[in-house]
Amino acid sequence: MSYTPVRTRTMSLALTLLLLASPAYPQISTPEFPNPGNPHLSRDDQRALGLQAAGQVYKQMPVLPDNSPETQYIRQLGQKLVATIPPQYSWPFDFHVVAQKEINAFALPGGPMFINIGTITVAANEAELAGVMAHEMSHVYMQHSAKQADKAQWTGLLAGLASGVAGATLGGAVGQAAQMGIQFGAQGLTLKYSRTDEAQADAVGAVILYKARYNPQALADFFQTLESQSAGAPPQLLSDHPNPGNRQQAIENEIRNWPPEQYASDSAAFVKIKQQATGVKAYTAEEIAAGAKSG
Repeated sequence: MSYTPVRTRTMSLALTLLLLASPAYPQISTPEFPNPGNPHLSRDDQRALGLQAAGQVYKQMPVLPDNSPETQYIRQLGQKLVATIPPQYSWPFDFHVVAQKEINAFALPGGPMFINIGTITVAANEAELAGVMAHEMSHVYMQHSAKQADKAQWTGLLAGLASGVAGATLGGAVGQAAQMGIQFGAQGLTLKYSRTDEAQADAVGAVILYKARYNPQALADFFQTLESQSAGAPPQLLSDHPNPGNRQQAIENEIRNWPPEQYASDSAAFVKIKQQATGVKAYTAEEIAAGAKSG
């Protein structure tokens, strides 16, 4: 009995030394959505103004009908991504497809989102397409556009939009739009984001992809593919979304300690819709701008 305390102390010391000698493993943590903060504009104002801007997009760009196979597919994929967002932070996202050849996608404040046919046809798999959509949804989630302007600027911009067309001169509305990162030109309506905005959208987009069971790395893969193919003029998507740094490395660092998942493989629905999309009559940016000017 007299040896028990000595043995206990010896065993405790040995266990302590063993733990100290063991390699330190990174802590596994499940990703969570950040608090998006509060801009000057209320949620109701953002939604109302976003819908007004979406109405102008419909007037100026060849948006496919809601019942088209491409739109139906994009909406199903979009709702799968929306389902991952906590209700208190989510928006009434609605998804549309534009019959435009150039690679681009944009989401307006409040949730209206537009994806060009060219984006569908260039994506290598469903995860990459979901990555582009998750990235755009993240700009809405973080309320980036609303944080760049106040309600008076939005109101002035929309007053100008009501009397203008894509590529036309909108007077004072152009200056207000530029301050908010929104521009009109041959490409139609585009939103300009800062590198900080892009880094945040990448991070939140990765969370959306992970929770939807897509490999978050697909987001970086898509942007990297576009950059490698843009020897001449870069796609509009890259012009609107500047690389916040080493995008691929940043996403890898972000997801490194997330619990492993069985990511979804490519879907038969994506393969089918991508093939169908190649047969859709699509227009160049210049053709769309000319059509908008002629009414």
